[in-house]
Amino acid sequence: MGSRVISNSSCGRSARAPLIGNIEGRNVKSLNGTWNALIDPNQQNVFNDLFHYAERNHKPAPGELLELTIENGTTLKVPGDWNTQDDRLFFYNGKVWYKRDFQVAKKEDKRYFLHFGAINYKAQIYVNGKHVASHTGGFTSFNCEITDAIADGNNFVVINANNTLTNSDIPTSRTDWLNYGGITRDVNLVELPKAYIENYKIQLNPDNPKEILGWAMINGASSGDIKVMIPELKINESFPLENGKAEIRFKASPEFWSIGNPKLYDVELTYGEEVVKDLIGFRTIKIEDSQILLNGKPTMLKGISIHEEAIGADGRAHSYEHAIELLQAAKELNCNFVRLAHYTHNEHMLRAADKMGLLVWAEIPVYWNLEFEKPAVLEMAKTRMDEMIGRDQNRVSIAFWSLGNETPISDARNTFFRALNTHVKSVDDTRLTTAALVFGGEEIGKMAKEYYFPTMAGEQFDTWDIHIEDELASIVDLPAINQYFGWYYSGFLAPQAKIPPLKARQVMLDNMSKIRFHIPGDKAYVFSETGAGARRGISGNEEDMVIFSEEYQALVYKKQIEMWRNQKGLVGMSPWILKDFRSTMRQRQGIQDYWNLKGLIDDNGNPKKAFFVLQDFYDEKN
Repeated sequence: MGSRVISNSSCGRSARAPLIGNIEGRNVKSLNGTWNALIDPNQQNVFNDLFHYAERNHKPAPGELLELTIENGTTLKVPGDWNTQDDRLFFYNGKVWYKRDFQVAKKEDKRYFLHFGAINYKAQIYVNGKHVASHTGGFTSFNCEITDAIADGNNFVVINANNTLTNSDIPTSRTDWLNYGGITRDVNLVELPKAYIENYKIQLNPDNPKEILGWAMINGASSGDIKVMIPELKINESFPLENGKAEIRFKASPEFWSIGNPKLYDVELTYGEEVVKDLIGFRTIKIEDSQILLNGKPTMLKGISIHEEAIGADGRAHSYEHAIELLQAAKELNCNFVRLAHYTHNEHMLRAADKMGLLVWAEIPVYWNLEFEKPAVLEMAKTRMDEMIGRDQNRVSIAFWSLGNETPISDARNTFFRALNTHVKSVDDTRLTTAALVFGGEEIGKMAKEYYFPTMAGEQFDTWDIHIEDELASIVDLPAINQYFGWYYSGFLAPQAKIPPLKARQVMLDNMSKIRFHIPGDKAYVFSETGAGARRGISGNEEDMVIFSEEYQALVYKKQIEMWRNQKGLVGMSPWILKDFRSTMRQRQGIQDYWNLKGLIDDNGNPKKAFFVLQDFYDEKN
């Protein structure tokens, strides 16, 4: 057919370069906008597998039979998920090809990179028909060098994005959120010097609040000096490179970043001709005497969990405006803390949280049941964590690195988390580690046997004492518990007690204030999830406990708050969840319609009655 096979060259330098830190502080050209696209549902495509038409953006010559093209058809906006842009793709899991032309005024003394905020889940990147990079992981940034692949003038990039998940992936194919596919975050062409500041970390010394320390990596040079300036603090220091890395340490007395005063400093790093500017804050965070101490002061974490979905009809959140809208809703709830679940959110969320004075729980999608016994899965989790920390290590709002969510207990899982926790501490010891434990089957059964069923039989208890025996609570700094008293458990217990569901639910609600959690070592802990579902506009009398009514959701929140008041060592909570979000698991037609309805606001940002219950409680805690 006269078509040449694609080159699999990695373009001279490494196919996927180490992450460029602080992409906002670099010389970039946005490649956001409208891209050509081709939906390719075939696991194997005989035409493309043989001749690589898509990768080369091949165009037919006169008389040539061609049965695959990317141009002259579907288009998709980047950044953006494909699910909400094309009805054919709403539930789609598979491959989509993307293509875009771009211009480069190429300079001999510069290096060029493509930087991607995220592509879900697997990505193959081709520039001018050459394979330049691969990446796996749908929520973390990556970049690739394309210096040797581009020409001066016209160029094109083709991307194969595949959101298919398997049981060997992180996350697996079993998730309680819509698996948004596509190029979901910003794409930038980056121009850098031959030797450039690759990444850096500048944070307060956790052991000495009068000292700032960190490091800087230079790509393309092994010697010289890097200069660090913080004009407001009158800092102008130079540090020598050794094998391409400078260790940074200097005395300073910065004003601390806090919830009420989110102070950020202009920071400049200079190496050669390159100057990288950032906004960085300084604070301390630790746990002492079963309390969270922010800058040495006890702090109650008044939080909410958030999925990365925009308010409105945009699907996956990807812009600074989306971030402000979501975090402003949290602020209106009187929150000082947000849990960004269940994966690494876009960088705009962290920068907005820095400026708005919100503490952040940042998470990787170690979610539900992974293949914990496989070394490759542990390495994958470490990579996800490295990518998240590498991008966000200078974001002062992040107080907690979360290792995962609702994972079933096993020896393999405990070994996995011990190794992952150790790894995280070795990469960043300036923050606390956490993980969300599930109050699940065995714990529910034990509670039912000791308290629930005897209560049904007429026994009276002053307290229902629940002892958390999960080893993960001892591994992380801050244990966290997902519990749904008032929502899920009654449905499990009603058939066993042979009573109507409404009666089972009433017994649980009446006794929630008696529940007392006990954590190994009397450690401080949080409720990382709690709540109930409601569809905005469904109404019923509170005493009728109408499921999915706003009144019942509000009642559960009232009972949860009563339970909160009686806990020892509970230092905060992040109820589930700020906003309703899409989930293919939620299939009650006429009510859920593929939405998880536990949000305190609906998809358009309208508050439900439970919003005001929690808002009042958090206001009381000021």
